[in-house]
Amino acid sequence: MDADPPASFRDPSPADERAAALLAEIARDLLGAPALPAPLPSGGLSLLELRADGRWLDLVVGPSDPVARVRLRGGRADEVARLDPRAARVARRHPRAAQIEARVEPLHEDAARFGPALEALAARLEVRLEATRWARTEARLRTIAALPRGIPLSYLRQLIEGVAPRRGLVRTGFGCNQDCGLCWQGRGWGGADAAQVRVWIEDLARSGAVGLTISGGEPTLDPALADHIRHAKALGIGDVVLETNAILCARPGRAAALVEAGLDTAFVSLHSPDAEVSDRITASPGTFERTVRGIDALLAAGAEVVLNAVMTSEAIATLPDLPGFVRARFGARGPRAIVLSYPTRPFDDARFDALVPEPEPLRDALRATLAAARAHGVRLEGLDGPCGPPLCAFDADPWVTDRAPVEPVHFRVHVPACDTCEVRRACFGVRPETVARFGARAVRPINER
Repeated sequence: MDADPPASFRDPSPADERAAALLAEIARDLLGAPALPAPLPSGGLSLLELRADGRWLDLVVGPSDPVARVRLRGGRADEVARLDPRAARVARRHPRAAQIEARVEPLHEDAARFGPALEALAARLEVRLEATRWARTEARLRTIAALPRGIPLSYLRQLIEGVAPRRGLVRTGFGCNQDCGLCWQGRGWGGADAAQVRVWIEDLARSGAVGLTISGGEPTLDPALADHIRHAKALGIGDVVLETNAILCARPGRAAALVEAGLDTAFVSLHSPDAEVSDRITASPGTFERTVRGIDALLAAGAEVVLNAVMTSEAIATLPDLPGFVRARFGARGPRAIVLSYPTRPFDDARFDALVPEPEPLRDALRATLAAARAHGVRLEGLDGPCGPPLCAFDADPWVTDRAPVEPVHFRVHVPACDTCEVRRACFGVRPETVARFGARAVRPINER
């Protein structure tokens, strides 16, 4: 059978190119520099480059190579004056000047030689940058900050690997109202505007996706979320899933509005039935209870709910209690299933060793969780999917896998020990970083003969 053709996406121009164009506009409008490098009035220095870093605009200066940067940041007059007393004097003497903090930071040991010229430049900028021009600069800086610079566009739109029938994914951005240490995303990553998200939804529908997952960050932070769902449904996408922590779904009318727009399923992150453990994992005290209330609201609005529990080293001790909690808290009309996911490498790489569970305790926890799920009549999913553990982590229990052959995915591998395993063809394998962490202990081949 021929493989399905890849998706074709109508992407915007590269984020780095758009950022460079905006920085060139700032150089012309704010600094009167039509091209760089541009000589500065004194001290033998030139403006070599502009960089944008969050709220800061960096002017990189030097005679020919960078020796220092002058960092510019605006804000309320009282805030800037508190951070930089010199700015208070500027505000009194030059009422039309922008309220700006200018900070000189060396980039090379030669910066000391240009110290007086650099300080004079900073002082001159605080006096001469007009407020209206700075306002235009800040608008451009906000646009730059929202661009997805330094990340692959596949993070924002893709056909999901290892899933049939075809399913697409779009992310509305990477901002979130929790700060989970297990997350692989950077909170400062940019995203796409609402119009571009809907273009990508159209591209996925045209590429044959019959389902769509809308994710983030936290997608309920996007005011256009209901419009995205409605657009997908209008294009004939039959199944729309929202990946969420459900915190904002607890607000009156929010869950109902999403269901009215066409939401089919909410895939809700809930990593432990213990509120204290859950809030530690999400680094967001009090959000466990708000997530539970959000689940209530989604169920009441008619959405199907599936829970997602990531099996971190901290979570697995309470994992066997999750099926009982789900049944007791939500009853027979509660979440359809619990998906058990294996942790990926987090954005903060230093957390990885503490995050990923040791193979032996994970196997014990999975056995106990499967037994509890059977006892409480709660369905488990995902263990045999591309985001689950290797099948040997739960003895390829036929209750949660049909052992059907799977197609490889790029983020999991088989190791030599897998060659003797009876279920190798049905298993996506193990994550390379898990092999690097645990070596041969990462797998335990199944041999039923």
